[in-house]
Amino acid sequence: MKSFAIKKAGKKGFGVFATRNIKDGEHIIRCDLSKLKAYSVKDIPKHPLAKNPKFADHWDEVGRGKWVLDISPASYVNHSCNPNCVTKYYTFKKKDLIALRDIKKGEELTDDYSTVSPYDFGTHRIMGWKCHCGEKNCRKNITADFFKLPVKLQRKYYPYLLPSIKRKYQKQFAKLR
Repeated sequence: MKSFAIKKAGKKGFGVFATRNIKDGEHIIRCDLSKLKAYSVKDIPKHPLAKNPKFADHWDEVGRGKWVLDISPASYVNHSCNPNCVTKYYTFKKKDLIALRDIKKGEELTDDYSTVSPYDFGTHRIMGWKCHCGEKNCRKNITADFFKLPVKLQRKYYPYLLPSIKRKYQKQFAKLR
């Protein structure tokens, strides 16, 4: 039995919702983008779905300046500054959505987008999104600078990061221990 469904999520558009209770640590969605056609940034506007608002923000980086149109269930997971899920990266193209805590049936599955843009990782760039998650701990802007996150969150998210990111920033990560 599938543990999730894509449904309307108010002003956020669509979201992913639990269709049963999900346990802390459970793998919910496997996402393999390796079989999708990759595009350069300049080719994205030429894609037939690029102007469709339903898919406009579903492009994922997959390495070497290439992007894929991801319309898998994982692409409908919305951001929260207090997420109940996290994306575990194995490679740029292979990842799982994992529960960070027990999730009740009917609850929206959310992730912290501050950890999902590997090419912007460690930069001071704001991803261009204002956060409207409504959580008490809302950071107002979604940034790609992992090291600007509170240290407690860095420690929490570290095990799920791309292995290449862990290698590249090993000196900064050593401070987390």
